[in-house]
Parts: sequence; structure tokens; C-alpha cells
Amino acid sequence: MGRGAGMAEIVLGVLLAVALAAAAFLAARYALLKRSLRQADRELGEIVGHLEDNRIVRLPAPDADLEALLGTVNRALAGIRAQAAACARHEAELKAQVEHVSHDLRTPLTSIRGYLALVDDAALDAEAREALGTVRRKAASLERLVAQFYELSRLQGDDVPLELGPVDVGRMLRESVAEQYRLLADRGLDVRLDVPEHAVLARANGEAVERVLANLLHNAGKYAKTALEVSMAGEGAGAAGAGGRVAVEFANDAEGLSESALSRLFQPFFMADASRAQEGSGLGLAIARHLLERMGGSIEASSEQCEGACWLVLRIELAAA
Repeated sequence: MGRGAGMAEIVLGVLLAVALAAAAFLAARYALLKRSLRQADRELGEIVGHLEDNRIVRLPAPDADLEALLGTVNRALAGIRAQAAACARHEAELKAQVEHVSHDLRTPLTSIRGYLALVDDAALDAEAREALGTVRRKAASLERLVAQFYELSRLQGDDVPLELGPVDVGRMLRESVAEQYRLLADRGLDVRLDVPEHAVLARANGEAVERVLANLLHNAGKYAKTALEVSMAGEGAGAAGAGGRVAVEFANDAEGLSESALSRLFQPFFMADASRAQEGSGLGLAIARHLLERMGGSIEASSEQCEGACWLVLRIELAAA
């Protein structure tokens, strides 16, 4: 019995040692696979964030099943990169076509407007003069549409940053309202301007700011019902060169706007008031947004209720200089 018991103990000891060794091996293998999966997950996250780097996911520790899975993931990444490259080529071709079409349209439109200007209104009867005035307005509207379409396409494809520097937004706002005053007055709008007399400097591009203000005033001139309020707000309005942000608000009474309409105001060709589609292209606000974003600024739209009327508020912000 003693010898049998001793042999049994030896066998049990060997089995226990083998079991412990197997458990240690499986534990080590499990830990190695978990570490490999974590590393592969990190690499995949980096690759997804920078698809243009053309990297693939690698497995530090060999495992046939996981290598097959990562092979499928790498093939999917290659397909995504190929589609992205094809989309980029298509977008570049489309922008080039837009530029060519815009250029080809501008030349005959300029000629048409020139010939229309040569027509002697005095030699025409009242009905013919009215028809000629309509043709002139439509030709001018089409010329503006082509120019805006070309400008938006150029802005969307131009990666060259704008040259930024100190810009007196308060002065430019006063000048812009003065330049657009006839348009606003012809609409019968009550215009209120609240802009400090001192300089309010923003870090921006002067030409771009001028275009943004003109587009926003033109938009208000088309869609405001009775009133337009233009004011400066934010930390930059109190003193020249104050830190923080320079903000300008354009508020006008308008038809009721849904949340869906507000979210789409800055999309190209979207016009909240379809009955006035003949008066604009729906590109002015989209151009303003692109210019502001290229200057590190922003634009937001909101609606407010005031004395039973709906007011549209467009707020632009730029970094104070």
C-alpha cells in the first residue's frame, strides 16, 4: 500500500504540474491575445482618423483566426480609401466644370446686359419699357447668380488661408449699412443701427468681412417684413481691442421659421420663403458661412418671439484683435 500510495501521489503531482503549466500557458496566451487586440484596436482608431496615411492593422502576436479577421479589416480599409479617392476626383472634376460653366455664362451675359443698356427707352411705348425693365432685372439677377455660384465653388475648393489682421468691424458695419440703405429704404424697412463710435477690432480679412456684411444686409433686405435691427454684442463691443469675441447680430421680423428651416438656412440654394425665390439664389448665406469659417469665425441662426411677431436673428462672431 505504501508503494502504491507513493506512486499515486507522484502521478497526481505530475498531473497537477502539467495542469498548472497548461493553465499558465493559457493565461499567458490569453493575456498576449488581449494585449494584441488592444494594440490592434489603437492602431485601427489611428488609421480611421488618418485614412490618407495608407496604413494597415498588424497583429503583434501570431494567431490564425485574428490574422484572418484583420485581413478582412485591411481589405475594407483599402476599399474605403479607394472610394474616398474616387469621390475626391469626382468633386475636383465637378468644381472644375462649375468654374468653366460659370465663366462661359458670364461672357454672353455681360454682352446681353451691354446691349440692353444701349436700348433707347424713350423710343419705346410704356408696355415695351416695362418689358425691357423686366428683362434687365432678370439679366442682372442671372449675372449675380452665376457670380455667386462661381464664388461658392471657389471657396469650397480653395484651401489657401485668408490673410488675417486687425479689422475695424464697427466702421465697416456703419459703411455697409449706409451703402445698402437705398435697398433697405425701398423695402420700407425701419432700420436701427446700434454700433459704438470707437473702433471695434477683430482678427479678420477686410474684404471677406465686407462681403459677409453685404450678404447679410442683402438677405435682410429681401426677407424682412417691417424692421431690421443691427447691433454689436460680445466682449469686443465694449472697448477697442478687448479680448474674446466680436459679435454682430442682424435681427428682422420674418415669417415663422421651423427648426428644420433654421438648420438649413446656410445650405446652398435653400430659401425659407419660396414665394420670393425669384429675388435671390439662396447662395448669399452659404458664402457668408464659408468666409467666416475660413477666418476662424462662426454664424448661427435663431428665431425669437417679440410682441407677437417672429424675428430671425443671425449672429456672427470673430476673434477680437
